Amino acid sequence: MDQESSLNLINIYGSDYDYFSKVSGNIKEFKLKYDPIGALESFKPVLQKKIFQVNEFSLANYTLMRDRKVDSMMAIPVFLNRAFRHGSLYVNKESDLVHPRDLKNKTVGAKEYTQTAGVWWRGTMIDEYDLHWTDIKWVVSSEQRFDPPGEAAVEMVEGDLEQLVIEGKIDAFLAPTTEDSKKESSDQKLRPLFINTEEIERDYFSRTGIYPLNHAMVIHKQCLSDFPTLPKVLFDAFSSSKKEFYNQNGVYSPWGDKIDYDPIQFGLTNKNSKVIKTLLRYLFEQKFISKTPDLESLFVEGSKDFID
Repeated sequence: MDQESSLNLINIYGSDYDYFSKVSGNIKEFKLKYDPIGALESFKPVLQKKIFQVNEFSLANYTLMRDRKVDSMMAIPVFLNRAFRHGSLYVNKESDLVHPRDLKNKTVGAKEYTQTAGVWWRGTMIDEYDLHWTDIKWVVSSEQRFDPPGEAAVEMVEGDLEQLVIEGKIDAFLAPTTEDSKKESSDQKLRPLFINTEEIERDYFSRTGIYPLNHAMVIHKQCLSDFPTLPKVLFDAFSSSKKEFYNQNGVYSPWGDKIDYDPIQFGLTNKNSKVIKTLLRYLFEQKFISKTPDLESLFVEGSKDFID
Protein backbone atom coordinates (compact mmCIF):
# COMPACT_ATOMS: atom_id res chain seq x y z
CA MET A 1 0.00 0.00 0.00
CA ASP A 2 1.47 3.34 -1.02
CA GLN A 3 1.42 6.39 1.25
CA GLU A 4 -1.31 8.13 -0.80
CA SER A 5 -3.81 5.29 -0.41
CA SER A 6 -3.21 5.07 3.33
CA LEU A 7 -4.32 8.65 3.95
CA ASN A 8 -7.74 9.45 5.39
CA LEU A 9 -9.87 11.31 2.85
CA ILE A 10 -11.67 14.34 4.27
CA ASN A 11 -14.31 15.95 2.06
CA ILE A 12 -14.78 19.67 2.71
CA TYR A 13 -17.66 21.57 1.12
CA GLY A 14 -17.98 25.35 0.91
CA SER A 15 -17.98 28.32 -1.41
CA ASP A 16 -15.50 29.33 -4.09
CA TYR A 17 -13.30 31.65 -2.04
CA ASP A 18 -10.05 32.67 -3.75
CA TYR A 19 -8.17 32.36 -0.48
CA PHE A 20 -9.15 28.66 -0.15
CA SER A 21 -7.70 27.52 -3.47
CA LYS A 22 -4.80 25.79 -1.70
CA VAL A 23 -6.73 23.96 1.05
CA SER A 24 -6.77 20.65 -0.80
CA GLY A 25 -3.69 18.49 -0.30
CA ASN A 26 -1.99 15.88 1.82
CA ILE A 27 -1.33 17.01 5.39
CA LYS A 28 -0.08 14.55 7.99
CA GLU A 29 -2.40 11.52 7.91
CA PHE A 30 -5.10 13.27 5.89
CA LYS A 31 -5.94 13.89 2.25
CA LEU A 32 -8.01 17.08 2.28
CA LYS A 33 -10.35 17.73 -0.65
CA TYR A 34 -12.01 21.14 -0.78
CA ASP A 35 -15.04 21.21 -3.10
CA PRO A 36 -16.42 24.74 -3.80
CA ILE A 37 -20.06 23.80 -4.33
CA GLY A 38 -21.46 27.01 -2.81
CA ALA A 39 -22.89 27.84 0.59
CA LEU A 40 -26.48 26.85 -0.14
CA GLU A 41 -25.45 23.34 -1.18
CA SER A 42 -23.00 22.97 1.68
CA PHE A 43 -25.74 23.99 4.15
CA LYS A 44 -28.22 21.34 3.02
CA PRO A 45 -26.83 18.20 4.70
CA VAL A 46 -26.26 20.16 7.91
CA LEU A 47 -29.82 21.49 8.05
CA GLN A 48 -31.25 18.12 7.02
CA LYS A 49 -29.21 16.42 9.78
CA LYS A 50 -27.45 14.11 7.36
CA ILE A 51 -23.97 12.69 7.75
CA PHE A 52 -21.20 14.93 6.41
CA GLN A 53 -17.55 15.54 7.26
CA VAL A 54 -16.63 19.24 7.04
CA ASN A 55 -18.97 21.91 5.68
CA GLU A 56 -19.32 25.67 5.54
CA PHE A 57 -22.36 26.69 7.58
CA SER A 58 -24.20 29.74 8.91
CA LEU A 59 -22.81 30.74 12.30
CA ALA A 60 -26.21 32.10 13.35
CA ASN A 61 -28.05 28.93 12.34
CA TYR A 62 -25.36 26.81 14.02
CA THR A 63 -25.91 28.74 17.26
CA LEU A 64 -29.70 28.30 16.94
CA MET A 65 -29.27 24.56 16.50
CA ARG A 66 -26.94 24.32 19.48
CA ASP A 67 -29.48 26.25 21.56
CA ARG A 68 -32.05 23.64 20.50
CA LYS A 69 -29.77 20.84 21.75
CA VAL A 70 -28.60 19.72 18.31
CA ASP A 71 -25.11 18.41 19.04
CA SER A 72 -24.27 16.72 15.73
CA MET A 73 -21.35 19.05 14.92
CA MET A 74 -18.77 21.46 16.27
CA ALA A 75 -17.32 24.56 14.65
CA ILE A 76 -13.70 25.48 14.12
CA PRO A 77 -12.72 29.18 14.13
CA VAL A 78 -12.37 29.55 10.37
CA PHE A 79 -14.73 32.37 9.46
CA LEU A 80 -16.10 33.02 5.99
CA ASN A 81 -18.39 35.31 4.07
CA ARG A 82 -17.84 38.58 5.89
CA ALA A 83 -19.82 41.61 4.82
CA PHE A 84 -21.19 44.82 6.22
CA ARG A 85 -24.98 44.85 6.23
CA HIS A 86 -25.80 48.54 5.94
CA GLY A 87 -26.32 47.96 2.22
CA SER A 88 -28.41 44.78 2.57
CA LEU A 89 -31.77 46.53 2.53
CA TYR A 90 -33.09 47.32 -0.94
CA VAL A 91 -35.89 49.68 -1.91
CA ASN A 92 -37.44 50.75 -5.20
CA LYS A 93 -35.33 53.34 -7.01
CA GLU A 94 -38.35 55.64 -6.97
CA SER A 95 -38.84 55.25 -3.21
CA ASP A 96 -38.45 58.21 -0.87
CA LEU A 97 -37.02 55.93 1.85
CA VAL A 98 -33.41 56.99 2.53
CA HIS A 99 -32.82 56.33 6.24
CA PRO A 100 -33.73 53.66 8.84
CA ARG A 101 -36.02 56.16 10.60
CA ASP A 102 -38.20 56.03 7.49
CA LEU A 103 -38.84 52.29 7.93
CA LYS A 104 -41.09 52.39 10.99
CA ASN A 105 -44.39 50.65 10.20
CA LYS A 106 -43.12 49.81 6.71
CA THR A 107 -43.21 46.30 5.22
CA VAL A 108 -39.89 44.55 4.72
CA GLY A 109 -39.50 41.22 2.97
CA ALA A 110 -36.85 38.65 3.91
CA LYS A 111 -36.69 35.31 2.15
CA GLU A 112 -35.16 33.65 5.21
CA TYR A 113 -35.83 35.50 8.46
CA THR A 114 -33.09 33.75 10.45
CA GLN A 115 -30.29 34.15 7.91
CA THR A 116 -27.15 35.63 9.46
CA ALA A 117 -27.26 38.70 7.20
CA GLY A 118 -30.68 39.57 8.59
CA VAL A 119 -29.56 39.06 12.18
CA TRP A 120 -26.67 41.48 11.63
CA TRP A 121 -28.89 44.04 9.87
CA ARG A 122 -31.55 44.08 12.58
CA GLY A 123 -28.96 44.29 15.34
CA THR A 124 -27.08 47.09 13.63
CA MET A 125 -30.29 49.03 13.13
CA ILE A 126 -30.94 48.97 16.89
CA ASP A 127 -27.36 49.83 17.88
CA GLU A 128 -26.84 52.55 15.32
CA TYR A 129 -30.26 53.99 14.47
CA ASP A 130 -32.68 53.08 17.26
CA LEU A 131 -34.82 51.14 14.78
CA HIS A 132 -36.23 48.04 16.48
CA TRP A 133 -37.22 45.00 14.47
CA THR A 134 -40.69 45.11 16.08
CA ASP A 135 -41.19 48.54 14.45
CA ILE A 136 -41.25 46.81 11.06
CA LYS A 137 -43.90 44.65 9.37
CA TRP A 138 -42.11 41.50 8.20
CA VAL A 139 -43.09 39.24 5.33
CA VAL A 140 -41.18 36.08 4.44
CA SER A 141 -41.38 33.15 2.04
CA SER A 142 -43.36 30.08 3.10
CA GLU A 143 -40.27 27.91 3.66
CA GLN A 144 -38.28 28.88 6.75
CA ARG A 145 -35.36 27.01 8.34
CA PHE A 146 -36.53 27.99 11.81
CA ASP A 147 -39.74 29.51 13.14
CA PRO A 148 -39.42 33.29 13.51
CA PRO A 149 -40.04 34.62 17.04
CA GLY A 150 -43.64 35.55 17.82
CA GLU A 151 -42.64 39.08 18.81
CA ALA A 152 -41.69 39.78 15.19
CA ALA A 153 -45.25 39.21 13.91
CA VAL A 154 -43.93 37.69 10.68
CA GLU A 155 -46.36 37.02 7.84
CA MET A 156 -45.65 34.30 5.29
CA VAL A 157 -46.49 35.18 1.70
CA GLU A 158 -46.29 33.59 -1.72
CA GLY A 159 -44.39 35.19 -4.56
CA ASP A 160 -40.97 36.64 -5.24
CA LEU A 161 -40.23 39.17 -2.50
CA GLU A 162 -37.77 41.08 -4.64
CA GLN A 163 -40.37 41.42 -7.35
CA LEU A 164 -42.92 42.61 -4.78
CA VAL A 165 -40.65 45.58 -4.00
CA ILE A 166 -40.26 46.38 -7.69
CA GLU A 167 -44.05 46.29 -8.07
CA GLY A 168 -44.52 48.52 -5.01
CA LYS A 169 -46.45 45.89 -3.04
CA ILE A 170 -43.96 45.92 -0.16
CA ASP A 171 -41.56 48.69 0.85
CA ALA A 172 -38.17 46.95 1.04
CA PHE A 173 -36.30 43.68 0.64
CA LEU A 174 -33.61 42.44 3.05
CA ALA A 175 -31.05 40.21 1.35
CA PRO A 176 -27.27 39.81 0.94
CA THR A 177 -27.71 40.60 -2.75
CA THR A 178 -30.42 40.80 -5.41
CA GLU A 179 -31.04 39.52 -8.89
CA ASP A 180 -31.72 43.12 -9.88
CA SER A 181 -28.14 44.12 -9.01
CA LYS A 182 -26.84 41.74 -11.71
CA LYS A 183 -28.48 43.83 -14.44
CA GLU A 184 -27.02 46.85 -16.19
CA SER A 185 -27.33 49.89 -13.95
CA SER A 186 -29.74 51.54 -16.39
CA ASP A 187 -32.07 48.53 -16.09
CA GLN A 188 -31.99 48.20 -12.32
CA LYS A 189 -35.20 48.88 -10.43
CA LEU A 190 -33.80 48.71 -6.87
CA ARG A 191 -31.18 50.56 -4.83
CA PRO A 192 -29.77 50.19 -1.31
CA LEU A 193 -31.60 52.19 1.35
CA PHE A 194 -28.48 54.26 2.04
CA ILE A 195 -27.30 56.32 -0.91
CA ASN A 196 -23.77 56.56 0.57
CA THR A 197 -23.41 52.97 1.80
CA GLU A 198 -19.61 52.72 1.60
CA GLU A 199 -19.10 55.96 3.53
CA ILE A 200 -21.40 54.67 6.28
CA GLU A 201 -19.65 51.29 6.38
CA ARG A 202 -16.20 52.87 6.69
CA ASP A 203 -17.38 55.11 9.52
CA TYR A 204 -19.00 52.17 11.33
CA PHE A 205 -15.83 50.06 11.00
CA SER A 206 -13.57 52.86 12.19
CA ARG A 207 -15.72 53.33 15.29
CA THR A 208 -16.53 49.72 16.17
CA GLY A 209 -13.82 47.57 14.57
CA ILE A 210 -16.58 45.13 13.60
CA TYR A 211 -16.44 43.46 10.20
CA PRO A 212 -19.46 41.13 10.43
CA LEU A 213 -18.81 37.44 9.82
CA ASN A 214 -21.52 35.07 8.65
CA HIS A 215 -20.21 31.52 8.29
CA ALA A 216 -17.81 29.07 9.94
CA MET A 217 -16.56 25.60 9.10
CA VAL A 218 -18.30 22.81 11.04
CA ILE A 219 -17.19 19.21 11.57
CA HIS A 220 -19.65 16.36 12.07
CA LYS A 221 -19.30 14.68 15.47
CA GLN A 222 -18.69 11.28 13.85
CA CYS A 223 -15.79 12.74 11.89
CA LEU A 224 -14.46 14.32 15.10
CA SER A 225 -14.71 11.00 16.89
CA ASP A 226 -12.90 9.16 14.09
CA PHE A 227 -10.21 11.84 13.66
CA PRO A 228 -9.64 13.80 16.89
CA THR A 229 -6.54 15.54 15.48
CA LEU A 230 -8.42 16.84 12.43
CA PRO A 231 -9.56 20.26 13.75
CA LYS A 232 -6.05 21.69 14.10
CA VAL A 233 -4.97 20.17 10.76
CA LEU A 234 -7.95 21.81 9.07
CA PHE A 235 -7.34 25.15 10.74
CA ASP A 236 -3.70 25.12 9.64
CA ALA A 237 -4.68 24.16 6.08
CA PHE A 238 -7.15 27.05 5.80
CA SER A 239 -4.67 29.49 7.34
CA SER A 240 -1.86 28.32 5.05
CA SER A 241 -4.07 28.68 1.96
CA LYS A 242 -4.98 32.22 2.97
CA LYS A 243 -1.34 33.15 3.53
CA GLU A 244 -0.47 31.78 0.09
CA PHE A 245 -3.27 33.90 -1.39
CA TYR A 246 -1.74 37.02 0.15
CA ASN A 247 1.79 35.98 -0.85
CA GLN A 248 0.62 35.86 -4.47
CA ASN A 249 -0.59 39.47 -4.15
CA GLY A 250 -4.20 38.53 -3.52
CA VAL A 251 -6.24 41.46 -2.26
CA TYR A 252 -9.15 41.05 0.10
CA SER A 253 -10.74 44.01 1.79
CA PRO A 254 -14.30 45.16 2.49
CA TRP A 255 -14.15 47.78 -0.25
CA GLY A 256 -11.61 46.29 -2.66
CA ASP A 257 -8.76 48.65 -1.81
CA LYS A 258 -5.26 47.76 -0.63
CA ILE A 259 -4.99 47.54 3.16
CA ASP A 260 -2.13 46.72 5.53
CA TYR A 261 -3.95 44.23 7.78
CA ASP A 262 -5.78 40.91 7.39
CA PRO A 263 -9.53 41.61 7.53
CA ILE A 264 -10.48 37.91 7.47
CA GLN A 265 -8.27 36.54 10.23
CA PHE A 266 -9.14 33.14 11.68
CA GLY A 267 -9.03 31.98 15.29
CA LEU A 268 -10.62 33.29 18.48
CA THR A 269 -8.63 36.50 18.43
CA ASN A 270 -9.73 39.55 20.40
CA LYS A 271 -11.17 41.11 17.23
CA ASN A 272 -13.03 37.96 16.20
CA SER A 273 -14.28 37.37 19.73
CA LYS A 274 -15.77 40.87 19.77
CA VAL A 275 -17.53 40.24 16.46
CA ILE A 276 -18.88 36.84 17.52
CA LYS A 277 -20.06 38.13 20.90
CA THR A 278 -21.92 40.91 19.09
CA LEU A 279 -23.63 38.34 16.86
CA LEU A 280 -24.54 36.22 19.90
CA ARG A 281 -25.98 39.29 21.62
CA TYR A 282 -28.06 40.05 18.54
CA LEU A 283 -29.36 36.46 18.42
CA PHE A 284 -30.45 36.70 22.04
CA GLU A 285 -31.97 40.17 21.70
CA GLN A 286 -33.90 39.06 18.62
CA LYS A 287 -35.39 36.09 20.55
CA PHE A 288 -33.66 33.39 18.48
CA ILE A 289 -31.84 31.75 21.40
CA SER A 290 -32.83 31.18 25.02
CA LYS A 291 -29.52 32.40 26.46
CA THR A 292 -26.20 33.78 25.27
CA PRO A 293 -23.73 30.88 25.14
CA ASP A 294 -20.14 31.00 26.26
CA LEU A 295 -18.16 31.77 23.13
CA GLU A 296 -15.60 29.00 23.51
CA SER A 297 -18.33 26.39 24.01
CA LEU A 298 -19.33 26.82 20.35
CA PHE A 299 -15.94 25.67 19.06
CA VAL A 300 -13.91 22.48 19.28
CA GLU A 301 -11.81 21.98 22.37
CA GLY A 302 -8.50 23.78 22.14
CA SER A 303 -9.71 26.34 19.58
CA LYS A 304 -8.55 29.28 21.69
CA ASP A 305 -4.98 28.13 21.03
CA PHE A 306 -5.38 27.95 17.25
CA ILE A 307 -3.16 30.69 15.79
CA ASP A 308 -3.71 32.04 12.27
